[in-house]
Amino acid sequence: MNWPAFAIRHKYTVFALTLAIVFFGLYAKKAIKLELFPDTSPPMVSVITVYPGVAASDVAREVNKPLEEELATIEGVKKISSSSQDGLSIVRVEFNYGKDLNLAAVDVQNAISRIKGSLPAGIQEPQVLKFSSQDKPVLTLALSSDSLDLIALRTLADNEIKNALQLVDGVGAVDVLGGYRRQINVYVDRHRLEALNLSLERIVAAIGATNISLPAGRVTQQEQEYLLRVTQERLDPEELANILLESRGGHNIHLKDVARIEDSSQEQRSSYRFNGKNSVAIQIIKKREANTVEVIDKVKAKLAELEKQFPEVKFAVADDDSIFTLQVVENMAASVRDALIFTTVIILLFLISLNESVVVALSMPLSLLGAIALIKATGLSLNIITLSALILSVGIVVDDSIVVAENIMRHHHELGKDIRTAAIDGAKEIMLPVVAGTATIVAVLVPLLLIGGFVGQMFSPLAKTLIYAISCSLLVSLTIIPLLTVMLGGKRWTAAEKVLGVAIAPFTKAMNSLKDFYALLVVKALQKRKATLLLSLGLVLLSIKLLSLIGMEVLPKMDVGSILISLQTSPASSLQKTAQVVARVEELLDKEPAVVAYSTRIGYEPGTHYMGGTGALGVTQAEITVTLTSRKERKETIWQIEERLRREINRIPDIETFVVKEVGGTAKTSTVAPIDVRITGEDMRVLDYLAGEVLAQLKTVPGAVNLYRSWSLNTPEVNMVVDETRAAALGLTPGEITRQIYAALEGLKASSLQVENRKDTDIVVRYRPEDRDSLESMLALIITSPLGVQVPLRELVHVEIKPAASVVTRENHLPSVDILGYTEGRPFSHVIADVEKALRKVKVPEGYRLEVTGEKADLQESSGDLKRALLVAVVMVYLLLVAQFRSFIHPVTIMMSIPLVLFGVALALLLSGKSVSLPAILGLILLVGTVVRNSIVLVEFIIRSREAGMARDEAIVEAVRVRFRPIMMTALACIVGMLPLALEWALGSERFSPLAITVIGGMLVATLLTMVVIPVVYSLLDDLVVRIRVELTGGKSHGVPVDGGKGIGEV
Repeated sequence: MNWPAFAIRHKYTVFALTLAIVFFGLYAKKAIKLELFPDTSPPMVSVITVYPGVAASDVAREVNKPLEEELATIEGVKKISSSSQDGLSIVRVEFNYGKDLNLAAVDVQNAISRIKGSLPAGIQEPQVLKFSSQDKPVLTLALSSDSLDLIALRTLADNEIKNALQLVDGVGAVDVLGGYRRQINVYVDRHRLEALNLSLERIVAAIGATNISLPAGRVTQQEQEYLLRVTQERLDPEELANILLESRGGHNIHLKDVARIEDSSQEQRSSYRFNGKNSVAIQIIKKREANTVEVIDKVKAKLAELEKQFPEVKFAVADDDSIFTLQVVENMAASVRDALIFTTVIILLFLISLNESVVVALSMPLSLLGAIALIKATGLSLNIITLSALILSVGIVVDDSIVVAENIMRHHHELGKDIRTAAIDGAKEIMLPVVAGTATIVAVLVPLLLIGGFVGQMFSPLAKTLIYAISCSLLVSLTIIPLLTVMLGGKRWTAAEKVLGVAIAPFTKAMNSLKDFYALLVVKALQKRKATLLLSLGLVLLSIKLLSLIGMEVLPKMDVGSILISLQTSPASSLQKTAQVVARVEELLDKEPAVVAYSTRIGYEPGTHYMGGTGALGVTQAEITVTLTSRKERKETIWQIEERLRREINRIPDIETFVVKEVGGTAKTSTVAPIDVRITGEDMRVLDYLAGEVLAQLKTVPGAVNLYRSWSLNTPEVNMVVDETRAAALGLTPGEITRQIYAALEGLKASSLQVENRKDTDIVVRYRPEDRDSLESMLALIITSPLGVQVPLRELVHVEIKPAASVVTRENHLPSVDILGYTEGRPFSHVIADVEKALRKVKVPEGYRLEVTGEKADLQESSGDLKRALLVAVVMVYLLLVAQFRSFIHPVTIMMSIPLVLFGVALALLLSGKSVSLPAILGLILLVGTVVRNSIVLVEFIIRSREAGMARDEAIVEAVRVRFRPIMMTALACIVGMLPLALEWALGSERFSPLAITVIGGMLVATLLTMVVIPVVYSLLDDLVVRIRVELTGGKSHGVPVDGGKGIGEV
């Protein structure tokens, strides 16, 4: 179909199309979902099980191991890992990409149901959490009050504020943490209990029996039916105190005779602080399909109502994802604007004509608006990845319009055709190369849509966005551009263009001189073809060597203005001790001028949907999220601030290990740290020893920082061994003794206070704190036999104190230990190479395995996927060229421009200090399509000239002269269009700047070399074909030209 002719004849149809593009593009821009990143995490489900008062090793054996074995039977499981802490089990199941997360969670829940009966009786209900980067809280509120204590504040947050926020449109879940949860504590006096020969179980039973609200059946009276309920609720500590336990000889024993009842709080195993002050936090987790910015705006609107409803509460925003998201979107939108301006300037410099420049410049916003409409229509969001793609596309989408407009003007001015005929003929003449050029870029992007895994999740939105923009640009260039050219009549703004011509005369003169130089250079190159090829080959080999020196990484670091500090205090530290140590770190943050706010979490609070950046925490672990001022508002980078904090924190005593990293410090959310050396085996003592050896070796590696191990055998554990003979004589079993110890120390839930529309308040019975505050008081506990005989615990057990792990980790059914760390100052691949070299010095016993995982595994998997995509892209481009030129030889000529990009890529990365990363490899894939476009234009002209009767070498030189301007114009337009991304002007652009740098370097060098090397390759292959034909025809060439596509194709 002759699109240009159709557009000119049906201008109103084209106008309607243009208005539709503008309308739907602007609508999509307003309605499209905004977020920082799309979800790139693999499908993961975590099972959290609380097992109060049980050591980590026992949790691993009794809970983790059976769960792992059952969960491994689920289809699609890629990896199972677990960690156990004192009283807490976490099992993580990672599924293959493509597994539906909701279905995965159902499968996990079903697996738990199958083995629930074989799990220990003392565990709480296992909590199944779906995990993805979309499940991270988008907004955290910190609540404080001058008039309410932390119990009342937490109660208010649980019962009123949470419920109100849960109803906000787009909110998926609301977590409350921090403060103190209300609990009725019945503190039993051990001595009074012994004197009265009572047990804790008797007290629990008495409270449970007299604090009830139970259905008792129904009664039918005539035509009326009544439901019966027996209610005996004691909602007051004074009422509880009067519960009758026993009557002996006319003397009543009440609960108050053996215990004191306090309306207080649960024993603290976690805390939350905002800017160093104890607070209650409310975390907002949005629904996955919801718009981050819209949800936060709606929550803030509701917050204004809550502030009026609860004036005694101070609401502060501790963390707000919408701030950085909006900053990124606004900055990237500004970069798109800058790219449009820079590209328009290049167009003006080359075309000089205001009419042509305006026509071509209009193609860019139209193509981008069309792309945005398609982004919205296909369910994508505006995020760092899609916005980076839009910036990249600016320099690419203009290529088609430049080539079409330039050829129309050539027909009009040089061939003397009227503007309407020139528009139809000029656009039609160039239509096939333009379509082919667009098809080559689409062809190199399509493989990215077919890749699974992390690479597919990360880069398919970018590939789709580019395909949308390029496809729209093709439509615009072949319809709107010819029509606008005709409507403007080909007239020139003589006076304005004269002034413009004078202003840019130096540039025009320089371009003409460069064109003449290249024409002369091509003549020389044709005379020294072997030398030219050898020099080109030398540059390619040098490029490969330079790339190997540059080093590799998965993704570049990104300054998002948020730091995560994770630390662990000395073994056996209490929550209070950890809080004291954390306060020292908070003092450092108070002195940092770039710190806006910080939130501190210590320990883990069961029932929350999000476990923090490092997973569930024990009381010896803390996590501080630090918000900094915007990158553009501070003098230091986030990494300079991190380095200073590391030095200062390292001086604080009682910190066992700590990590300071930027949020998003790893490419994949499932990767704990870039450096991860994992050791697996059966014996924990051997693993502990090997971990120490590995850690010592890693500390010698330059560039390896923040090194720590996942656990060590340094926590003192009291191990009580039951004297089974003595116990059996009293009718006691080890299990019954353990149960009574647990009841005394951890407490037993006797009942709960139930108030409508409020969370139930538990009534817990346990010994007084002073009766369980030491090992001696624990051994003095009285154990009651089934026969009522009471005996001190010390007479039934003997005690061993031995080192144990505060955390026990397992990987794919085997105990494991990880030595983790980060890189700084050196390329990731170079650090890992030295890590592997250092590990060779560690002797690993038989039955134990040592492997480097972390980002090394991610890099191997992801770079392998991209390299395969590159290979597929090259093959697809070649096949497209074969179809276009009806030749197997001309595509080889054209594709010889691809190796030429390597020198420019290597040089650009080296000068910019960037590593070879996944975005850089993606840039290389994109270059395959973009540099081929220029070669197509050059070779197409040579072929047409020879078909018109021009001699080969003359046609080659003429092609360089005629096509020099459009080739340079499209190349420079592409380069300047990518400058905002390459120079990292926008927040968040660090992650994809290597892509732009790669394209700029490769495009610049390839463009300069293509106009010399491609003519030489063309002439050599042409001579080869002539020789082959002469041999095939018995020494007769018959004077038939062999380069018109048909003859070479036959060969």
